[in-house]
Amino acid sequence: MASTLRVVIVNNFSGPRVGRYGLRALPLLRGLIARGAKVAVVAAAGSGFAHDALNAGAEVTAISMARFRAPQIMRAIKDTAWRINANVISGTGYFTNLLVRQAAPKGVVIVNTASRLPDIPMEYFGGRVEVSFRELIDKTKRHRNDAYVAISDAVADALQRQGVSAEEIFVIPNGIDADAFARAAIEYAGSGAPKFPGSDLKGRPLVFCAARTMDATKGVDVLAEAAVMLLRDWTDEQRGLSSVEGSAGGSAEGNAEGNADGGLDETPFIPAPNFRVAGSGPEKNVICDYIRGEGIGDRFDVMGFAPMIAPWYRACDIVVMPSRSEAAGVVALEAMALNKPVIASRVGGIPEVVLDGETGLLVEPDDPAALADALKQLLLNPARARALGEAGGRRVRHCFTEAQMVDAYVDLFTALTEGRA
Repeated sequence: MASTLRVVIVNNFSGPRVGRYGLRALPLLRGLIARGAKVAVVAAAGSGFAHDALNAGAEVTAISMARFRAPQIMRAIKDTAWRINANVISGTGYFTNLLVRQAAPKGVVIVNTASRLPDIPMEYFGGRVEVSFRELIDKTKRHRNDAYVAISDAVADALQRQGVSAEEIFVIPNGIDADAFARAAIEYAGSGAPKFPGSDLKGRPLVFCAARTMDATKGVDVLAEAAVMLLRDWTDEQRGLSSVEGSAGGSAEGNAEGNADGGLDETPFIPAPNFRVAGSGPEKNVICDYIRGEGIGDRFDVMGFAPMIAPWYRACDIVVMPSRSEAAGVVALEAMALNKPVIASRVGGIPEVVLDGETGLLVEPDDPAALADALKQLLLNPARARALGEAGGRRVRHCFTEAQMVDAYVDLFTALTEGRA
């Protein structure tokens, strides 16, 4: 039972938002508290995660998470565990997993979250950490660790390939409150981004990519190449199954559909799409130089970091994930919450979320021609794009809910603590 659980969650993200790992940890702690568990948090002082955890009813210890403060952080973890008589301590990422293994008092169940795929450079404390998954496991795996929570089957498989026993691994996919996310897209009143969906879209279809941290793994360069191919071939004679005229922000929702027999309607041409990328990082300047050099700067905009991107999902017609590596696919879940079709690379955990031909289209990574072709298929067929998006909306609400995620954690924590008793 959750009421018997006393859980310490450690998160080191120091920004004003909750951070990537916080997007999972915050719903978890809220769900645990709602189910009667005692929850304490060790988090970065001044962080959005610490603020939101406190508002959710957790006991919060706020401390500097600078790497040279590791001894003090471990002391804070140990003191927090003693104070609430914790029976579970959970790290949320690479650094916090290291810390909880070192700091957990004897007898406390230790759960580590594995949320990365092998051999992917990590951004940490402002620099890139090149580390193979085997090196990470060798450095952090201790006999005291009781369980790894993998966020996808792809991550679980990678853990096993690197020597972790299958008995230690429990797959708990990310969950999302799809209806709340959809409401946020409608109700949010501020800009939330350097630019906001509006008249600059000029009635054109909108292709949206939420890259967040624009490093090589996100594949935004592949999307840029695909956009060049698509826009160069686009002509004013392009026609599709339905018109996008009259749509708000470029969205094809609510427009006429094709003939009953599936044939082409004689409709006004579909104008060439606009592309928007929300994100910033080491690849941004290179990509901006490329798109300007190719002459598509008026159609392809890298907007920078966007703390509130739900309105962009709502405004767009297609969401693209051109990633070279992806452990799970949170962006896909967010897009599906807004009933948007997803075109994504067939890598990592993405195929576990996006069903090819059912909720979106999957293409091979690093193949801009294939990505351009997939985009063209859905841009010229808004009715099909809409059907895929609606199927995605049903899937995310059935298979990837926050409640399911929290229930899985409660079951795991309960089983581990009962086994320890």
